[in-house]
Amino acid sequence: FKRPWLSVSELQEIAEATESISKESSEEEFQKMLRFHHDLGHLLHFSSNSHLRDQVIIDVQWLLKVVSLLFCPEPKDRQPKKLRLQYDILSKEGILLESLAEHRWSQHGKMTADYTSTAEQRKFIFDVCEHFALFYDTQTKVPVPGRSDGRMTRKLYVPALVTRVKELQEEVRRGRQTAAIYLYSGRDKFFPQTLFWCSVVRFMQRYSPKKDPILHHSSARILCL
Repeated sequence: FKRPWLSVSELQEIAEATESISKESSEEEFQKMLRFHHDLGHLLHFSSNSHLRDQVIIDVQWLLKVVSLLFCPEPKDRQPKKLRLQYDILSKEGILLESLAEHRWSQHGKMTADYTSTAEQRKFIFDVCEHFALFYDTQTKVPVPGRSDGRMTRKLYVPALVTRVKELQEEVRRGRQTAAIYLYSGRDKFFPQTLFWCSVVRFMQRYSPKKDPILHHSSARILCL
């Protein structure tokens, strides 16, 4: 199995060894090569992201598979009983627990399991997801549901998967919900759904709520943090 990602220095050594670039090439020329292949979709290199700039994803299809496992839950009849509560939290509240991600990745082939088995590897994949605004990481940990050994797991917010519905305006009007912030995608104006969810995540990243957000939506796509 080939590795799905390499460090920039490793890739540069390979490029020199295969004469894709000469050993006399400047760092600028190497970066131009990276940008060229990134633009073509042969690899992914995020030079502007301080968490990702030292790594190059060379197997883009592998990344798509790994990420899709996070956002496409198993059907209920195939969910292990011990993980049902974690699946419910994901599908209703839009909260992905790292422990559930570990399980999903461990069940889908050697290459997926091998390169998602350590905290460092998972952090890299989560950083890629955050780069694309797929979820919001509060950097907080909670006890793993259904376990009594005290194990903690990180929780990540995935607004696109929220199904919990509440009439938010009514909650605020009656004084049951305070310090609420709304993001609204109206029906009378076109707002692409994917762009809307990315905007929600970007807002959460900038807003950085002091306490963990609670997400809801109505048929008009209103969220409350």
